[in-house]
Amino acid sequence: MPDRLASLSFFFPAYNEELTVEAVVREGLAKLPRFTDDIEIVVVDDGSTDRTGAIADRLAAEDARVRVVHHRPNRGYGGAVRSGIGSATREHVFFTDGDLQFDLDDLERLIPRLGRAEVVVGYREKRADPAKRLFIAWVYNTLIRILFLAPFRDVDCAFKLFKRDVFTRVPLSRVRSNGAFFSPELLLVLRAAGVRIEQVGVRHFPRRFGEEKGATMRVVLRAIRDLLRLRFRLLLRPGR
Repeated sequence: MPDRLASLSFFFPAYNEELTVEAVVREGLAKLPRFTDDIEIVVVDDGSTDRTGAIADRLAAEDARVRVVHHRPNRGYGGAVRSGIGSATREHVFFTDGDLQFDLDDLERLIPRLGRAEVVVGYREKRADPAKRLFIAWVYNTLIRILFLAPFRDVDCAFKLFKRDVFTRVPLSRVRSNGAFFSPELLLVLRAAGVRIEQVGVRHFPRRFGEEKGATMRVVLRAIRDLLRLRFRLLLRPGR
């Protein structure tokens, strides 16, 4: 697999990320041309109540490679990722979060795996999160490995690269969650449909700005509920 891609859509969900949205866009504009001559950057402003949307609009007005998708009202993390994938127009689709906890240079670790996979997902080599979040993630990943016999190391790692035609074969309508379970469900649905998935270690950094928006008890319980629903659905209708 060549180190450069024919084209790439990069998107990230942004909910009240006024302190980081410009930095993520500028990092994308600076670093992604290493990997392709044809990029687009899509900011998914998921109903932000701060200046995230206005900053993103200014950046789009300054550079034609930047687009903004606005949600009103907020659709949740999964809804934002779904929207970003659906808005992508290039041959490959890559996304991360808008909190600067990943380095886009690590895309170089994912691209070579496209020679034998259709989806390449990162796992955090050393997760830089509080102890509570680390424990919840360990329980969650363990449950998924047990219930689905799935070898995923870090289902929620927001560093994923797709061949866009995967979503023609496996429509996003098969992924029903719009909450925190969206990313795990997406991987599990793709795997059940026979899509080839590779995993690669990436770096992870502490959040420097803003507040974490996941790992509340309500979010965790809803994700576990969705996990169990998917397990029963795939038992009854494998591959769907």
